[in-house]
Amino acid sequence: MKNLLLAASAVALLAATGCSDKKGGSVAMSGADTVTTAASASVAYFNIDSLISKYDMYTDLRSAYEEKAKKADAELTSKGRALERGVRDYQEKVQNGLVTRAQAQGIEENLNRQQQAFVQHRDQVMGEMAEEEQVLLNQIHFSITEYLKEFNKDYRYSVILSTSTGGPIYNADPKLDITTVLLEGLNKKYAADKGKNKNALPAAPKTEETKPAK
Repeated sequence: MKNLLLAASAVALLAATGCSDKKGGSVAMSGADTVTTAASASVAYFNIDSLISKYDMYTDLRSAYEEKAKKADAELTSKGRALERGVRDYQEKVQNGLVTRAQAQGIEENLNRQQQAFVQHRDQVMGEMAEEEQVLLNQIHFSITEYLKEFNKDYRYSVILSTSTGGPIYNADPKLDITTVLLEGLNKKYAADKGKNKNALPAAPKTEETKPAK
């Protein structure tokens, strides 16, 4: 990152020098201002993969999502196996001549309807779970974005970059990495918000005292 800033400064300096030969010192001063601004710019970055994986809000939401997905998968598996048993039972009855052709046709039509209903239900459940997962990720992204606004409201950093495993930042000064700082702040804020929500329980309804009959 320091090399990038130095390179930018060098380019600006060369441009300023070239202009000063043609138009005088006023342009060179403008170039010097650009060099100063570029050199003093404060940059930081964080690893989004590491941040999300250790973010308590993500852990809680993901755990709840996986529990729901597990139940949905168990339900679909149970219904799918029941349908398979029905098909095997139908085939055995037909092979052993235990049903008439009319009865076999009726059973087959019923099985087809069950299969169509199962496929529709499966697709609906899978679509709902995919939507919930996307909403979960949106909530995490929104939470991190809003925290970053508050974290950098004084613009102590001119630029905050996000990176992940494999890029886009391949090499940088570890001192510019604020992943740990952000993670601590996010988890602290989440714990505080979580505590507020737990304490904000609705008051129990007041019951009128019944006076003894005279």
